Amino acid sequence: MRGVLRPSIASVCLLASGVALGQPGPSRPTPPPAAPVTPADPVTHGEAMRAYHVALNQRRLGWQELKLDELRARLAEGELLLRDGRTDEAASRMLEVVEHPRFDLFVDTDDGRAALFLLGDALGRAGAYELARAYLRGLLGSRTAWSGNATYARRSVRRLVEIASETNDFAAGQADLRAVPASAPEETRGEVAYITGRAREALGDAEGALAAYATVTQASRFWAQATYLQGLILVEKGRYHEGENLFCKIADPHRQANTTPVFADERYFAVRDLARLALGRVAHEERRFDDARYYYYLVPEDSDRLAEALYEAATSRYEKKDYEGASELLAELARIHNHHRYEDEAWVLGAYVDLARCKFDDADRKLREFLSRYEPIRDAARRVAGDERAMTAVLTAARSGTDAAATDESYAGGADTLRAIAALVRVDPAYEGVRRRRAILDHEGSGLRLALLSLGDMQSSLATNGGVRPGVLEHRDLGETRDTVKEALGGVRLQIDQLEQAHAATDKLAPLREELAHLEERATEPAPETAGGTAGGAPVGVDLKDLLGGDSARASALLRTVDVAGRELGKTEAQLAKDALRRLDLRLSRLLRRARLGRIESVLGRKRALEVEIEAINDGILPASALDSLDAARYLEDSEEYWPFEGDDWADEFVGSEAPK
Repeated sequence: MRGVLRPSIASVCLLASGVALGQPGPSRPTPPPAAPVTPADPVTHGEAMRAYHVALNQRRLGWQELKLDELRARLAEGELLLRDGRTDEAASRMLEVVEHPRFDLFVDTDDGRAALFLLGDALGRAGAYELARAYLRGLLGSRTAWSGNATYARRSVRRLVEIASETNDFAAGQADLRAVPASAPEETRGEVAYITGRAREALGDAEGALAAYATVTQASRFWAQATYLQGLILVEKGRYHEGENLFCKIADPHRQANTTPVFADERYFAVRDLARLALGRVAHEERRFDDARYYYYLVPEDSDRLAEALYEAATSRYEKKDYEGASELLAELARIHNHHRYEDEAWVLGAYVDLARCKFDDADRKLREFLSRYEPIRDAARRVAGDERAMTAVLTAARSGTDAAATDESYAGGADTLRAIAALVRVDPAYEGVRRRRAILDHEGSGLRLALLSLGDMQSSLATNGGVRPGVLEHRDLGETRDTVKEALGGVRLQIDQLEQAHAATDKLAPLREELAHLEERATEPAPETAGGTAGGAPVGVDLKDLLGGDSARASALLRTVDVAGRELGKTEAQLAKDALRRLDLRLSRLLRRARLGRIESVLGRKRALEVEIEAINDGILPASALDSLDAARYLEDSEEYWPFEGDDWADEFVGSEAPK
């Protein structure tokens, strides 16, 4: 039992995944995802924008001068666009300002630094991390960046740290922050120390990471994360006592009222709950079960980690042979009506707790219910792994906490089955990264197609000395066409699923599925060359016509690269999704085997209980079921007499030292 139900101390390290720390936990090796499309070099990109300004000025178009009022108006516009989530438009507006030939006049002013930061922030939100980092680095390295309050320099440091966490490229983040001086504010130095520790840890330098984390003070928003990661490193080294002391600094229930990180970053509370779980696991590993129970008790009821804490606390009470305590904790866990990822293991643990308490009938009932409920879920998970639509719905719900059945109510097995699978599946952290990169590619690919249309319109206007875009285009947007095809294929899949649920003949369904697979394969073929340019590089000159032609050619080539990268990321995403469902299949299969073994133990336990009862009756001892019952007399011998229970209190009985009144 101990090897199956007890959480390993190594699982503490998995807690570092998720929003609290921004770093995926260790996972099994998977094929590396396709490399994302590398954006243009920032210097080249800036030169291209300046060339457009020169070409526009030659034709008396665009801005001839950049004035302070215009700069401030564009800053206000960019902030409003970012606030509304229109990141691409904000980046476009600010890029036009920052790369204006006259922007050098403002680069050392607060307005100029604000424009640079806003551009870097918008590019980062849009997923153009390389360009964002380049502009933010330029701001940090400017001559007057750290003079005065250094507001935008400090904000740039924070944004660069966030980009490094989002991309898990901590070495690049550390390099980006080399320009931060030693005289920077304490909070900013904490950002640099934290990202340095993450970079050292990623390289396997545990001692260097510990040294960097130790310099993160409570003035930093990353104090809790740095302290927690120090504790993880020490626990991995077997230095449990030192790690426990660090976890206690975060988990202390009296700290949150007077500690800076509470107000500095909302992620403090997520890290606090992780630290309390880590304390419980360390105490569990050292078999200090009462301490473990206290630490798990500190996890609040509104925490996302409550189910995890209750299950592990029940496991620790079970190992201590406090079966009543384990049963109470499992009953509390059962009152969480929503699906959670420990509901299957908690069910089996509850049955084994009943076996330990010799409640064989209750244990057998629970195990039979478990088999009847989770065997169909295991089989449904296998079917979901072969259905891309259902698999996407389940894993999206598992990542975001949404309702899995909301997008796929007609799937065989019912809506509740899909919800149960989404709750039980444990998604590999790498899956989220691939999903995010693919979403960025799809978004930017759509933007490229629109840009190609705009470039074509501008080229036509230049060629005809004016004119307007025709009301009816001769070609359709490829993005819209692909969306229409996907919707149509989804409808075909839905109809095939409905036929399968209606138990249609297999020989009729097989040709339909083959034809659907063929259509899906055709839908993923590379798109034909988009209008607006050729694959070859067009000559680039200083004239506006040449610049438009060159950009059309580059956009067409880049769009094809995006399509290839998107297909590769799609394959990687599907492989990671199937791996998550395969691991769910293995876990449920293991628990189903344990449930069948538990039923055997319940039968053997009932048999042994009957044998003990018979032996006791033969020895003249009444069984517990016969005591104080109307059937007690039939167990007596002829020489015995039965006196029914009349209570313990007699009318003339003394109570303590006082006589009755």
